[in-house]
Amino acid sequence: MGVALLKRISAAAVALVCALFTGIAVAAPSPEAFGSLPNVETVRISPSGKYLAIIHNTPGASSVRTFDATTLQSIGGIAAAKQQVIRNIIWYSDDRLLLSIGEVVKFSESIVNEDEIKGTNLCRIMSIPRDAKNPIQLKTAGILRDATFSCDILSTRGPKPNTILLQASVVGGSGLNSKSQFRVDTKVHAVDIMTGEGEVLGEVGTRSTAGWDADANGNVRLRYDVVAGEIVTYARLDGSSSWDQVHRQPAAAFEAVKETGQASSIMQIAGFAADPNQVYAFFWPGDRMALGLFDLRTRQITPVVTDPKYDVTGVVGLGRKIVGASVSRVMTDQVFFSDDWRQLQSRVAANFAGHHVSIVSISDDRNKMVIYAEGPKWPGGAYLLFDLTGNQLTMVSARYPTIDLASTGEQKYITYAARDGMQIDAYLTVPRTGGKNLPAIILPHGGPQARDDGGFDWLSQFFASRGYVVLQPQYRGSDGFGLKFALAGRKQWGLKMQDDLSDGVKYLTSSGIADPAKVCIMGWSYGGYAAMAGATLTPELYKCAIAGAGVSDLEDMLIWSGKYGGGSLRYWRLHIGDPNADKSAIVRASPAKHAAKVTGPMLLIHGELDNVVPIRQSQIMADALKAAGKPYEFVRLADENHNITFASTRIKTLQAMDAFLAKYNPAR
Repeated sequence: MGVALLKRISAAAVALVCALFTGIAVAAPSPEAFGSLPNVETVRISPSGKYLAIIHNTPGASSVRTFDATTLQSIGGIAAAKQQVIRNIIWYSDDRLLLSIGEVVKFSESIVNEDEIKGTNLCRIMSIPRDAKNPIQLKTAGILRDATFSCDILSTRGPKPNTILLQASVVGGSGLNSKSQFRVDTKVHAVDIMTGEGEVLGEVGTRSTAGWDADANGNVRLRYDVVAGEIVTYARLDGSSSWDQVHRQPAAAFEAVKETGQASSIMQIAGFAADPNQVYAFFWPGDRMALGLFDLRTRQITPVVTDPKYDVTGVVGLGRKIVGASVSRVMTDQVFFSDDWRQLQSRVAANFAGHHVSIVSISDDRNKMVIYAEGPKWPGGAYLLFDLTGNQLTMVSARYPTIDLASTGEQKYITYAARDGMQIDAYLTVPRTGGKNLPAIILPHGGPQARDDGGFDWLSQFFASRGYVVLQPQYRGSDGFGLKFALAGRKQWGLKMQDDLSDGVKYLTSSGIADPAKVCIMGWSYGGYAAMAGATLTPELYKCAIAGAGVSDLEDMLIWSGKYGGGSLRYWRLHIGDPNADKSAIVRASPAKHAAKVTGPMLLIHGELDNVVPIRQSQIMADALKAAGKPYEFVRLADENHNITFASTRIKTLQAMDAFLAKYNPAR
């Protein structure tokens, strides 16, 4: 086999690519090329390996299309409605699929004011046959049509044929547009995927029950109650009918542990193992988060996957089982538990020299699988079908077929020292044209309890295509680098976290990579805050700033979270500070309080339906800049939430950024 196999792309595969992307011409990179959602979001293979299901995005719609895996001939398709995006697909059987569909809902203007949440994100589950005709929306018994319920299916094996298990919360009031809504309790529902009708199972919890889990056979085996600020986990051992308490920890455990550093009893269950009395769980055996096996009988946990530098951040589920873990290294790597899976992984990787590959989906007999590959041949990533019986590799589709290697920048993984000696990992994307003293963009990620992942990033690559060098610092407080590193960012908004970005500018300019007179800062969410903070707290470093969905007044954000943010207030207090005890520090770190210090223009962008950071935060900054006589632009994204979900608003965002940079910090 080897690299030669990579070159054998069947004519049928070419036909599929043409079928998916008819009318899309390869052209010079544009905001549309980078801002459009990936043309193919993911690919799933049916249990027998005979069929493929593909999430396909166009500028106007998100859809699922099914194909014959041998001939790659189209079978059928279904498009989501306006303001909906298809998030995931699951083959229930060769004959039927389940779709998770995200939806952005706008509230009635008659019941909201400037301070309140103007919209929310819902999730719906659809059941469709293989030909995608006659779709069925699944319903949960006793739940209002507009109620939010989990799209995390507890099990595809329900108590009766053609049923699955969901969990949902009973909601009072008259729906999402009612101020009187409240959660009563969370129950398990068995839903018939052929009729869409659901019924509540006889699982008895309490009014404090917040969630459930089921094993691989569809038996409800775990219950989570929230009592007096703690999550209490109850388990029903295999063969038993009684619920036994097996664990308890603070309700905001993962937040609390990063505030205190005390992680000895904290864990998060990820799913059942082959032994029905064991579950996989994330925990901290040391500074790095690991995946372990928690025994429900002995209540002891044993490490299964660890890494000396990076956190273990996810599980790998293939063939309806958890078979490995995801480790957030330079790029997210799959680490498999057993030798047979590792051998399979090696066999796949041998065909993709110089590319990062992962197994996305696999048939029950493991003879056919969907591979995701990213590298020089497919800089934006591509999905391929691998038939192990005939060693046949077939191209399914590139994620961004209009973007080629020449349009993208070269991404490097670097480390630089912050002023206090802490080492900061970062992704550096350099235009293919190369050069010294380039215009630069500092691009901090959101969260801040998050991190960037290596590989294709539509924002950084868009800027690189325009001639900018882009630095994405993994500043202290980022996830993925251990508990101490995450803890180092608490209450450091505008302080050491911001210093890490400033020191990134110093690294670029002192190395001759960037022109110190042509550095801008931009980001989204926390990154939007950091952009505003850079422009106000260290204005001498930046020629301009672009802030998307950012926080400008930290005190106001804390007050708003207390009113409308539900459980997010604890999160913000841990990350930002207490509005009373830390008030002076909070004011000092609030960009809107220092608008008079801004020396360059600022672009503000915000979704009008943002329910994480309200658009009032950008309006506060706009008002402050206007009062101070500073140049700014404000782009409001109608019908959009916090995460710029839709292609139309992503494109509008890139168009605004492109025009802003061309005006105030041109690359050429």
